[in-house]
Amino acid sequence: LTLKGGKQPDFDLAYMMLKRQIAYEYMRHSYIIKDERLAEQKERYQLIMREQVDRGAYVDALQFLSKCLEQYYGKKAIILIDEYDVPLDKAFQNGYYKEMVSLIRGIFGQALKTNEFLQFAVLTGCLRVSKESIFTGLNNFEINSIVDIDHDEQFGFTDDEVRKLLAD
Repeated sequence: LTLKGGKQPDFDLAYMMLKRQIAYEYMRHSYIIKDERLAEQKERYQLIMREQVDRGAYVDALQFLSKCLEQYYGKKAIILIDEYDVPLDKAFQNGYYKEMVSLIRGIFGQALKTNEFLQFAVLTGCLRVSKESIFTGLNNFEINSIVDIDHDEQFGFTDDEVRKLLAD
């Protein structure tokens, strides 16, 4: 899931774009609702996919999707969230941070903390992570950045390149 679409000038538009992105992920995996094992989840799944639910349904939409995927595949889901910080940064810049942080905290809390169908999650972003922010209460939380030597080869940065980037 990419949250890049949350880069909007006001909360209503940002929320609409985040809903669309979640609905897109549901559409990408719509093949699973053809399985009779997911018959009970089919109606709710389709409503989220069509963006015909209230705001509360989006708070646990990623958790529900991971539940459906776990039932289909018989394995816990892996959630990948790209640019998690974009809607928060734009909300801060445009004065609707309180609304956005409440929404993102709710989504992440359901998807990443209280989700028994989750194997693990990876979030990417550019802003420095504060463990006291939207991630409060997440278990086994690990932050990796471009300056972490343990990961310089995976990200394509050597020690010298990181030093040069930091100097610039």
